[in-house]
Amino acid sequence: MQSRDNPSARLNSPDLQPDALDLLVWRERFIVVVLRIAAVLGIALLVVTFPTATAGDRILFVGLYIILLAITVLKVPYAWRASMLLFFSFAIGMNAILAWGPWRDGSLFLLLGITLASLLFDQRIDFIGLGVGAFAVIGIAVLHQNGIYQLTGANAPQVTSADWVGYIVDLALAGVLIVMLVNQFKGAVVRAIQKMQNAFSELAVEKAQLAEKIREQTEEYETRMSQLHTSVTTARSIAEIQSITDLLESTASLITERFGYYHVGLYILNEQKNIAFLQASSSATGKQIVGQGFQTGPDRRNPFNSVVENNRPVILLDSNQNNFVKDENFPLTRSRMILPMALRGNVIGILDIQSDQPDVFHPQDAEILQLLADLTAISFDNARLINETKSLLIQLDANTSIQTQRAWSKLTSRQKPVYQYTPAGVRPVFAHEKRSDESGLLMPLVLHGQKIGSINLKRKSNEKWSEHERALIEKVAEQVTLALENSRLVDEAQKSALRDQMIANVSTRIRETLDVDAVIRTAATELRRIFDLKEAEITVGSALQNQYRQEV
Repeated sequence: MQSRDNPSARLNSPDLQPDALDLLVWRERFIVVVLRIAAVLGIALLVVTFPTATAGDRILFVGLYIILLAITVLKVPYAWRASMLLFFSFAIGMNAILAWGPWRDGSLFLLLGITLASLLFDQRIDFIGLGVGAFAVIGIAVLHQNGIYQLTGANAPQVTSADWVGYIVDLALAGVLIVMLVNQFKGAVVRAIQKMQNAFSELAVEKAQLAEKIREQTEEYETRMSQLHTSVTTARSIAEIQSITDLLESTASLITERFGYYHVGLYILNEQKNIAFLQASSSATGKQIVGQGFQTGPDRRNPFNSVVENNRPVILLDSNQNNFVKDENFPLTRSRMILPMALRGNVIGILDIQSDQPDVFHPQDAEILQLLADLTAISFDNARLINETKSLLIQLDANTSIQTQRAWSKLTSRQKPVYQYTPAGVRPVFAHEKRSDESGLLMPLVLHGQKIGSINLKRKSNEKWSEHERALIEKVAEQVTLALENSRLVDEAQKSALRDQMIANVSTRIRETLDVDAVIRTAATELRRIFDLKEAEITVGSALQNQYRQEV
C-alpha cells in the first residue's frame, strides 16, 4: 500500500532498478518462465501422446521431459538452459518430420526454435538455427525421395518432391520473416532499455545530488540551531548581570568561549556617535587597549562608520581584499564581523567579532549574531536603568533621611516629652526633672536611618534579656516609630489643611468687592484677626507717595 501511494517507493522498487532493465537479466527471467510453462504443458503433452506414440517416441518424450525438469529445477547456467530449450524444439520438430514428413506440427516446433534462438541469443544464432533446420529438412527430403529413408509414422501420407520443396520454401520464408521481426523487436526493446537506463542513470545522479544537498542543508540547519541555542543561553546568562562592567566583560568572554572566536570587542558610542570606546575585550591584546576611543566618522575604509550609519552588520573576509580592512592591533584576523548594538532603532554600541580562520562568517551567521547583539544592547540598557534607579533611590533615601531629621529636630526643639512608667502609673518627665538611671535595655527609635528617640526598659530583677525578648521589643519599637511618624504627619496635614482653609476664607472675603479701599480694609482686618495682631498696615504703591494706605 505504501509503495503504491508513494512515488519514491515505486522508484526504489526492484522491478524498476536499472539492473532489472538489462536485456540479459530479462532473458534469464524469460527463460525461467518458459521452462516452467513447458514443464507444466509437457505433462499434458505426455498424457495425450503417450498412448498413440511409438516406443521410440515414448523414450524420446520421457527423456526430454526429464532433462526439462532438471534444467528447470536445478541451478543451471543460462547458456545451457537456452541451448537445451532450442534443442528440445528442434528435436521434437525433426522427430515429427521424420515420422510424418512435411505435415502436422513439425514446422511449428522448428519455427518455435527459430523464434527462441532470436530471442535468447545474439550473434546470428537465429540464422544459424534457421539454416540448420532448413538443411536438415532438405537432407531428409533427399533421402526420402531417393528411397534411402522411409517415414516411420503409421499411416504416414505419401509425400512428393513438390511437397518437400513447398514445405522447405515456406519454412525458409517463415523463418526469415520471424528472424527479421524478432530482430526489429529486439532492437526496439534494446533502444527503449537504453533510454530507460540513461534516464535511471540521470535520476540516480539527481538523487545523489539531492541527497547531498539535503545533507548540506541538514548540517547547516543543525549549525544554525546550535548557534541559536548558544545565543539564547548566552543572552540568558548576561541578562542576569546588573553591573554594566561585568555585563560587557561577561558578554565578550562568553561569545569567545561558546562560539570559538579568538577576539570579541564591545564598544559603546558617545552621544555624537563619532567615537566608539572599547569597553570590554576577550583577548589579551584587546584588554590592553580597553578604554581607547576609535573614530566612526565618514570614511570609506572605516567599517565602524558603515555599521553606525546603516545599522546593519558588516562582514570582512581576507579572501575578498576589496573590502577587507586589516586591523593593526589584531594581525592574525582573517574573518571579521561587525554588528550594531541597537536599541529601538538607535545604535548605542558595536560588537566586533574576529576569527583567525578564513571564510568563517556568512550572512546566515549575521542573523543569529545580530540577535545576540540586540539582546546585549537590551541587557546593557536594562543594567543602566537599574543603576540609575538605584542611584535615585539612594538619593531619595538620603533626602528622606534629611527631611526626617529636620522635621523631628524641629518638633523636639519645641518640646522633648519623656514618658516614664512607675508603680504609680505613667507620667511625663520634663527636661528640668532629673532622669532615673537609664541602665537596662535601651532600644532606639529609628526612622529612615535617623534616631528620633529611644525606649529604655529596666527589669525589677537583674535577669538578662533573651534574644526572643529583644526581637519582640525591637518589633514594638518599629511599630512605635511608625505610629509617631504617622501622628506627626497627621498633625502636619491638619495644620496644612487649616492654613489652606484660612487662606481660602481670606481670599473669599477679599474678592467680595471690587473697590480698592474695601479690598485693603478687608485684608488688613482678616490679617489682624487671624494672627491676633495689635495692628496691621497695608501699603499700596511707593512708600514715599502713600497713595493708598490702610491701617487697622
